[in-house]
Amino acid sequence: MSIDQPRRKLRRLAALLLLICLAIAGLGVWWYRYTGTPEYSLSRLGHAVRAKNYGEASKYVDEERIANAISQSLTDVLLAKYTQKFKDDPLPFTDTRIELLHKMAPRFHDWSLLGIRNAIRLLLSGNGLLTGSTGFKVLDEHNFSGLHPVRSTVNGDVADVVIVGLPQPNPFDLNEIHVRMQRIPDSRQWRIEEIPDATPIFAKYFDAPLPPSQPQRRIQH
Repeated sequence: MSIDQPRRKLRRLAALLLLICLAIAGLGVWWYRYTGTPEYSLSRLGHAVRAKNYGEASKYVDEERIANAISQSLTDVLLAKYTQKFKDDPLPFTDTRIELLHKMAPRFHDWSLLGIRNAIRLLLSGNGLLTGSTGFKVLDEHNFSGLHPVRSTVNGDVADVVIVGLPQPNPFDLNEIHVRMQRIPDSRQWRIEEIPDATPIFAKYFDAPLPPSQPQRRIQH
């Protein structure tokens, strides 16, 4: 047997091992990059919710900021709706009624804030009716277990993410929702900080004008 034949086999083996090492290295680089993306943080959030691990799930959501923003959006929309309604109706004391309405707004904000806080905590805690894990098909038919991101735009430490898989039908007639995420300080993970569409979603649902500070934005449905 020629001495060149074993050498050729060794070279082929070395080349194969090199290709395997490069593939493993490439996979490692890809995994490292992926674990620093908003999509990965959302997947970890989903795993934590399904495991009913509120402590872990809460790392990926700024509950207080989101609850406050949603409550404020709801308050602003209803305030705009009924302010316009009072202006349009023929009843007397329009200015007085509008003034009372605006005085009541902070109290309504506080009341709604309590309910929104509890709703967020229920969702993050893996409540069976919300996550489709009660074990009863009729109850589990419309839940949030199918949520998944389809597109994200990262700008520094801020990311805008489009999420689909909302339960159908839903009260707001939505197929997708936009969330804004922020990179957690001193970490490669991200957390949800804002739902930019909250105000236009409420405006559409309540058939109300957008509050003056809100730009017009098309909601997908």
